[in-house]
Amino acid sequence: IGFFRAFIALLLMTPYAIRTGPSIWQSKNHKAFAARGTTGAIFVMCFFPGVALMEIADAQALTFTTPLFGMVLAMLFLGEGFRLNRVLALAVGFAGALIIIRPGFQSVSLGAALVLLSALSASGSGTLYKLITRSDAPDKIVFFHGIYMTPITLAGALFVWEWPTLWELVLLIVTAALATLNQRFLGRAFASADATVIFPLVFMRLPFGALLGFFILQEVPGLWVWAGGAVIFGAAVYLARTSAQAGRKVSL
Repeated sequence: IGFFRAFIALLLMTPYAIRTGPSIWQSKNHKAFAARGTTGAIFVMCFFPGVALMEIADAQALTFTTPLFGMVLAMLFLGEGFRLNRVLALAVGFAGALIIIRPGFQSVSLGAALVLLSALSASGSGTLYKLITRSDAPDKIVFFHGIYMTPITLAGALFVWEWPTLWELVLLIVTAALATLNQRFLGRAFASADATVIFPLVFMRLPFGALLGFFILQEVPGLWVWAGGAVIFGAAVYLARTSAQAGRKVSL
């Protein structure tokens, strides 16, 4: 799934690259492109098996840790200063994740561990995305994302290769198309507005994911998922509000 998601996305972005012409290869960020492709590959190779092992709403709630991981990376690599509100939001956010997985009350599943690892990878990819949009167009970044992700995910896919059926191929194309749109929209958002405005909207994934899981897969989110998700959402909103009031920019 990860390979087809990357390969089909690359095919979808190829017309853009052809239309742009040779200038698309001119960039100072090829190392960052490669690093982002690597983090993206780690994300899909952890997130997809993680989601397969748990309910959609649970997985979406755990992905709420992505912007919180991103705060740490922003402070370390993007020059974002140490702020008490960031550390507090980070601590509360991790508390929310612990509410969801409840270590000690239930065994921490392999699915939860994989989704958390994917969230860390996604935060790294997001940090690089924010950095690269300072000098390169969002669609260009998405194109190179596919270039670097495709061979990495292919190397992993070869160990478990099975040819998809026609229906599975249709689902893979839809998955890749939606993921590509997500990347293109996210890049434009980061390029045109402060991250403090953008990242709270990411948390709409929980209700959307829960509704889709309910209507398509008949999954009913548990109380702990909503409780932990609410805690993480509250931490992120607090972080956005305090950062905006301070006139500072939060980079993901």
